[in-house]
Amino acid sequence: MEEEGIVSIWLGSFESREALTAYAENRFMRNENGEKVPSFTQDFFNGDLWPFEPDVFDYELNAAASQDPAVVAEPLGSALAGALAELYPRGFDQPYNAVLAIYDYQFEGSRYVPGAPARFVGSFAYIER
Repeated sequence: MEEEGIVSIWLGSFESREALTAYAENRFMRNENGEKVPSFTQDFFNGDLWPFEPDVFDYELNAAASQDPAVVAEPLGSALAGALAELYPRGFDQPYNAVLAIYDYQFEGSRYVPGAPARFVGSFAYIER
């Protein structure tokens, strides 16, 4: 749900920037109204076309995959990378090379969706993006 000052973060592993963009933006599935829905929102938002404003959605691909939360989340800035590192002090159980973020949104769904190339890791307070 919309909540100012909160960012919800997903991590994933993708072969390329194009693969990440295809997952985040391209519309492969159709919802009940026949509208094409991004695979990301199909996986985590029950097929809603855009359950959040598209201009608050951001995603980045890192040059190399890492199990270090601070490295994976670095494109979001040092404060959020640090917050994620505090939440996962032992690192992740697998390497990730992509971060997806929805600003001003508190995600309350499932952390893990079988078959999805991304995993929800948490929501954090932020100052600016």
